[in-house]
Amino acid sequence: MKHWEAFYRGGALATGPVGADGLYDQEVRAAWETFFAPLADGSRILDVGTGNGVVPLIAAMQAQSLNVQWAIDATDLAMIEPRRFVRGLAAYPAIVFRGGIANERLPFDAGTFNAITGHFALEYGDIAASLAEAHRVLAPDGRAQFILHHRQSVLLQNAAIEMLDAKLVLRRVKLYDKLDHLLTLRPQTTPATVQAAADDMIGAIRELKAAYAERAMLAPDAVRTLAVAIDAAQKLLKLRQELTPAQLGNEVARAREEMEAALARLNDLVEHALDDNGFENAKAAAVSAGFQVQHASPLFHAVDHLIGWQLKLVRASSHG
Repeated sequence: MKHWEAFYRGGALATGPVGADGLYDQEVRAAWETFFAPLADGSRILDVGTGNGVVPLIAAMQAQSLNVQWAIDATDLAMIEPRRFVRGLAAYPAIVFRGGIANERLPFDAGTFNAITGHFALEYGDIAASLAEAHRVLAPDGRAQFILHHRQSVLLQNAAIEMLDAKLVLRRVKLYDKLDHLLTLRPQTTPATVQAAADDMIGAIRELKAAYAERAMLAPDAVRTLAVAIDAAQKLLKLRQELTPAQLGNEVARAREEMEAALARLNDLVEHALDDNGFENAKAAAVSAGFQVQHASPLFHAVDHLIGWQLKLVRASSHG
């Protein structure tokens, strides 16, 4: 969870296309608002794999617009602290965040919730066990909606590209090795050695800039990894006059760790995305857990951008 916790500390709410408010928009936002709209005043909602709470925040905003009150619990296996890292959450006291909680083992009594949600959450664990647990804590006739990563989505395509770029930075160009070598040279180092290290560093940045220019032409939505690496290198080089070699070494190590964490997150995303068979298995697991499948289909954003799978479920009043 370390790489996810680092990501959440950055304060980002959503992993996907968002509007000006940082929340999901267009069809994705509509999918959540349509799901929440029928809930009665006083309903209890549980959002699993919540991250920094984008879905609970959408729910809380909708409750305000409908002039109703919903109690919202939000859990994640990571040790999340959204109220510390996300601005604006203080205005929504109805959201209770709990970290260190697995979807397969929820610390709630049976029949506690009227609705359960999860956006890019269910697929990161044991789907069948998580659905069985969701069924347990839902009240009779309770409803659930999950949006899961689709193997063919735009997000997955971009993630695969950015994984290659992260490996380019870390493994082939070895940007942080070269930065560390140059920035931690001792004052008594010979000018020739300093020049060789500087030339090596210049060559690395040039290679990354060339890769960025190519990527920007072919996949403009997947340039973030290269942009972050180039920006970090340039900022670190400017700090040479302000920090000691030891301090610069620490900063390089921090930048390397952040890139390694980004690569780990991207790898998680790619590994857990569902193809057609995986989604069929998820639906079958839902039925086995006692749910009725109300809706199951791909979900698009901006008309034709595939985002994920949408799975809407209803808990049957009784399950034999």
